[in-house]
Amino acid sequence: MNVYYRRHRRTALPPFVLFLVLVVLVTAGILAYFRFFHFPLKVLAKTQTIELGLEIPAAASDYVAGKDAELEKVVVDTSAVDATQAGKYQVELDYEGRRRKVALVIADTVAPQATLRRQPVITVLGKSLSAENLVQDVEDAAEVTLSFDPQTVVDTYQPADLGNFDLTIYLTDASGNQTTLPLQIKVVEADQNPPQLTGVGAAQLDIGQSFDPLAGVTAVDEIDGDLTMDIQVEGDVDTSRTGAFTLTYAVADSSGNEARMVRTVTVSDPFAHLRGANVITVSGDASKPLHAVLDYLDLDIRFMGIAYQDLVTGDGFMINPDNQYRSASTAKVFVNMALYDAIDRGVYSLDQKIQYESSDFESGTGILQGMDLKVPYALSTLADYAVIYSDNIAFNMIRRFVGRQETFDYYESIIGHPTNRTSTSMGAADGAALMNELYTSDSANFQHMLDVMRQTQFNDMLPRFLPQGIVAHKVGFYNTVYHDIGIVLDGDKPYILTVFSEGLTYPSDKIATVSKLVYENR
Repeated sequence: MNVYYRRHRRTALPPFVLFLVLVVLVTAGILAYFRFFHFPLKVLAKTQTIELGLEIPAAASDYVAGKDAELEKVVVDTSAVDATQAGKYQVELDYEGRRRKVALVIADTVAPQATLRRQPVITVLGKSLSAENLVQDVEDAAEVTLSFDPQTVVDTYQPADLGNFDLTIYLTDASGNQTTLPLQIKVVEADQNPPQLTGVGAAQLDIGQSFDPLAGVTAVDEIDGDLTMDIQVEGDVDTSRTGAFTLTYAVADSSGNEARMVRTVTVSDPFAHLRGANVITVSGDASKPLHAVLDYLDLDIRFMGIAYQDLVTGDGFMINPDNQYRSASTAKVFVNMALYDAIDRGVYSLDQKIQYESSDFESGTGILQGMDLKVPYALSTLADYAVIYSDNIAFNMIRRFVGRQETFDYYESIIGHPTNRTSTSMGAADGAALMNELYTSDSANFQHMLDVMRQTQFNDMLPRFLPQGIVAHKVGFYNTVYHDIGIVLDGDKPYILTVFSEGLTYPSDKIATVSKLVYENR
């Protein structure tokens, strides 16, 4: 049987098909290049140079140009750069996986800067001079060496002859940049002159005013230089009482020459006529605002309690801080704080709603009395209303819900003593304790309360004469009782001020003026 095999011929692809395949491959290659390799933003420079000591550029716009939306996609990696050393480094730019490197050169071209501690320098024959002790305020981005020789490090000089001489101190940084300081020296045979003390004249203080016996006092010796740190003070000044106090200042140089001076410090009480029935205390450097307030109020302080505290330094003053007054609407502060504290502990939630009851009604300040009281209100809403509008109904609803005794328990835990729970009493020190707790707490709810206290509609006392919007406060008034407690959030100089009064004539005006005087004199 014969078997025949037929050879099949390969059929060649048509040219247009080959062309299409080639186009697809090339297109795919181009797309892959742009997708995985092409960096789509324009690099500003392949190499950038900055001076040693300057901040390393870290923003995408420092290296590439493009639209903001594209720049936001660039991750700049400067981890390979040592900002403390001159040299050439690589900064990597990453745009969605596509990377480019830019050379960053840190150059040190600036010579050191410094000044001489004194000029001319007087020294004793045979005594070595140290370059380090003769120079001050050295500034350079790199390490600096001091020398009396331009080529090598010779940091001491010992004169061998009497007379006047010219020297040069050379300051050289790690990159070789050099600065010279011409120095004139006078070499004497012996040191017979004592140091010179300055700033030890007689001083006048007010009772309670802080006093540093070394403030403004200096000692300089013609050979040893600044000896201020070696000054010794004998005696003490008691600023809690009036009288004349004596201090003795002494300082000696390396040759044993001693300087001694006696200083008299007199403590007086310009407000002696206000003491007795009134308690007036001052801590730290708060005499100036205290005196301004006492000058203004004079005998009116018998109707008042005032507490001021700088929240940065802790300085402050108090006038009748423990006198108790009917709290009026300042009680809404600690009731709100008790609510927020319970919410922070997980007892309640901000969006929890409660229903009005007839026992909650109270006329006076507020807006709920004109609203639909048949619907429940969220605790967060009631708390805001109690501060912004001083809403009496909202306050009563919160206090009933949290519990009257529970709110007093919280209040007494903050102020540190029992209070009159029948008439709800409060004093200036108590109000300051509440404000301090609000300010220092990390509770987001307390911070919200501070923000709301800046939105209150009652701004006729503490905030009246101050820049708008910087006072977080809560007023309280009932018959002849007028109070305002708050925090003045004045940038980096915040402070607490609480003012309580009863029976004071023109109370709103006087509380507003006290606030103004503290603000201007702190």
